[in-house]
Amino acid sequence: MKHILLAIDRGAPSWEAARLTSHVAPKLKVQVTVLSVVVPEPQHKEARDQHLREYEAVRELVDDVVKELVTAGAQAKGNVRSSKPGEVDREILASATRIGADLIVMGSRARSELAGMLFGSVSQEVARGASCPVVIVPTGAMTKVSPKRIVLAIDSRSDPNKPVAMAIELAHALKATVEVVCVGGVVSTQAETMRPSSALTPDEEVVGKAVIALEQAGIEVQARLIPDRRGLAPEVAREAITTGADLIVIGTRALSWIGEDIAAGAAAAVARRTRRPVVVAPAPRFAGQSKVTKKDGAGRDRSGLSGHGL
Repeated sequence: MKHILLAIDRGAPSWEAARLTSHVAPKLKVQVTVLSVVVPEPQHKEARDQHLREYEAVRELVDDVVKELVTAGAQAKGNVRSSKPGEVDREILASATRIGADLIVMGSRARSELAGMLFGSVSQEVARGASCPVVIVPTGAMTKVSPKRIVLAIDSRSDPNKPVAMAIELAHALKATVEVVCVGGVVSTQAETMRPSSALTPDEEVVGKAVIALEQAGIEVQARLIPDRRGLAPEVAREAITTGADLIVIGTRALSWIGEDIAAGAAAAVARRTRRPVVVAPAPRFAGQSKVTKKDGAGRDRSGLSGHGL
């Protein structure tokens, strides 16, 4: 990991995201770009004056966060961009691509699932569209100065490579322990071994391989398979709270034929329930899938995937 994009606005969750970045970036020894996106108002004189004042206020905010990061020992620079209404997520994703970001960090207002559906969520849209992992930091996040316990949630229906690699890098940098969790796994009689074997279920095999990778990286690790009694988000959230995890990494499940990535919503739900930062590792983009634009029920643009070309 070489570059973090910290996307902020003037809302409270951005301060939580900035605080987490100031804790983590110096330990990862990465460059940080602090980004804020301004949405221009209609072009009449009064609106232009208001936009200029807004731009100056945002520029000052970005400069303040950059100073905080530099004081914490990180290399940081700021950037302010403009965007059309409803396209802030696209500008964040475009900026991440321009700078080659390896990680995006941003705050979330932790709306309910219904509110997120009605009003949209920039953090969820970014998590759905990003090609790199995204950290969702909820309002009032329990952000410790140095997170020491990480929960890594994976299963056989997801690609474990990126979430495992992310957990390893974070655990090394933060000197943290990792608990590998699989929700809904069918436990065989050899579950206690947590090692790959022809007698193990697919979930046990994935968890076992993750444990081996973490152990070989010199990280202290535990593993659990949890029955799916209430759903992915509630079970992961309960485990994180019970074990006192400071950070949660979720491996996204493969994109469905209609292009929906359920883990972006699940990660937001986990963040809302736990008030802890959640890292969403991107789902694999399969051959033949490309991004398209579609409208939701409120007429807003939404990112999706099509099966026609790249």
